[in-house]
Amino acid sequence: MLFISKNVTQPEFLAYVKAAEININDTSMISFIEAPFDCPTISFDVIFFTSPRSAKFYLERCSIPSNVDIATIGKVTSDYVSAQGYSIAFTGVTSGIPALVSKEFKDFVGNRKVLFPQSNYSQRSMQERLENQQITDLVVYETALTPVHLKEKPTVLVFTSPTNVESYLLVNKVTEDQKVIAWGKTTEAFLNKNGIKADQTLTYSSFDELKDVLEAHFYPIRK
Repeated sequence: MLFISKNVTQPEFLAYVKAAEININDTSMISFIEAPFDCPTISFDVIFFTSPRSAKFYLERCSIPSNVDIATIGKVTSDYVSAQGYSIAFTGVTSGIPALVSKEFKDFVGNRKVLFPQSNYSQRSMQERLENQQITDLVVYETALTPVHLKEKPTVLVFTSPTNVESYLLVNKVTEDQKVIAWGKTTEAFLNKNGIKADQTLTYSSFDELKDVLEAHFYPIRK
């Protein structure tokens, strides 16, 4: 059985799952609630969205001035923000490797001021290369751990975030005979911190990439 710690809706990936005859359990181990926050009154030059969720919770209450550049962690988030009618000035390419994105983002930002709508569990990877006076953090949603005990033991585990790992381990175990895929370097680091080695780590953190990894290493499509 393949376990993925997020709900899968991408048609191409679901088509692959069917073609490869994979028994899949796509269950998130976390949930999200809006945090109490006020729309910023201070000026900022760039707004950086860390996920579609951070964009959703922010845009439901606040607007973005036309002179502000919009930046995102990766393509999925940019697609979501674009669908709301906004133009994107910066999109991280290797969203699974935040250290690379943060370097590119620093070059893009320069000395400008940045607003970061984020979760209370944010790893703050994008802020690491910026000066404190450039950064305004704004918690727009909270991540709650909602662990689910799996009755069937997965053969392959795909963890999509550190918080999903944390929640999973509250009521489940990872054993040496299971294969583990990390959605990116941040999740890989959290797994390592808990004594779990990732067999594969995604670079672009997408279902297209996950499909390629699964097909190459674990679930080939039988001709």
